[in-house]
Amino acid sequence: MGRRLPSLNALRCFEIVAEQLSIKKAAQLLNVSESAVSRQVKILEDQLGTPLFIRAPNGLTITDGGRHLAISVREAFDHIANAIHPFRDERDAVTIKALPTFALRWLLPRLNGFRERHPLIKVNVLTRLDDMGLHDTDADLGIRYGTGDWPRDYATELYAEWIVPVCAPDYLHHLDGGDLTRAALLHPLPDRRDWQIWSEKSGVRLDTRGGLDFDALDMALSAAQAGLGVAIADVVLAHAAIQSGQLVVPIRKPVPTGFSYYLVRPPEMRRRREVVIVEDWISEEIKRETELPQSYSA
Repeated sequence: MGRRLPSLNALRCFEIVAEQLSIKKAAQLLNVSESAVSRQVKILEDQLGTPLFIRAPNGLTITDGGRHLAISVREAFDHIANAIHPFRDERDAVTIKALPTFALRWLLPRLNGFRERHPLIKVNVLTRLDDMGLHDTDADLGIRYGTGDWPRDYATELYAEWIVPVCAPDYLHHLDGGDLTRAALLHPLPDRRDWQIWSEKSGVRLDTRGGLDFDALDMALSAAQAGLGVAIADVVLAHAAIQSGQLVVPIRKPVPTGFSYYLVRPPEMRRRREVVIVEDWISEEIKRETELPQSYSA
């Protein structure tokens, strides 16, 4: 017997909105735009012929009918997940070994979007300060940083690194017209190489010997967001914080470092369909951001 069902995408969006009572929070969890979530909820309401939420300036209130539907939808999705579970095993999992800042600032915020497209593929993320080696066998894919002097069948360039100074909006008020000579410099690594590269290539003379040292870019960016000084940041990895207003760019002079991020795969690892799907997804997502450095030029 045929079943007349509403859109499953609409039901999924409705389930999250009903749980969060917020279009914005649901959009963040689903990694889609707020307008897309609103549209899906409206589609479901039109299909059912009844409002599921009361919309007011101070937020959403779920209706009685919406509350009953939310319970049933949650139980239905749980039932489907339980039915599929016996068919899944660790062979469906793909493990990615990534540097901490790349994982925290780029990969993890996008995983919900991947799960929406490929719900049967589990992605495990290992964060390590050491790069994934040619003969590592603890991961299917890796994100590696360097100059790319590796075998072609092992590494594919994702994007070339460009860097810019970033700081908290309030800290910008301490900088006279973007003058960094008196700023507290936040160094992503103790060798202070990134600030030296930026100073030389941008033509902005700085004494890079002072400031605070960290052992990862994410820590330097977090310190900048806390108002401790000015960090030097990878444009791609800092972009989300800049777009959200947590960070600003005091001097719009991005420069290339000569290094890149690469997607790597040990040749001896079995090439599985799931691994290819994850690899293609990462490459597709990163392509959207390869032009970001140009947008940060003055």
